[in-house]
Amino acid sequence: MELQLPPELEAGLTRLAAQSGLTVDQLALDLLANSIEHDEWFRNEVEKGRRSAREGTLFDHQDVVARINAPSS
Repeated sequence: MELQLPPELEAGLTRLAAQSGLTVDQLALDLLANSIEHDEWFRNEVEKGRRSAREGTLFDHQDVVARINAPSS
């Protein structure tokens, strides 16, 4: 697979690669892999929320605020 990058995106990759000590190809692959992993995680979390909504197992606002404000254990 080959990608045509806009010049400003290629310049950004080149700059970040130089700063991180990676090659442009290594950095691009890392960024793409992380993006795919995040997208899959996000879509799964959205589906969990949708499933909860369909099942009627949602938290009301006060419960959410209480969970946020509860001390961590």
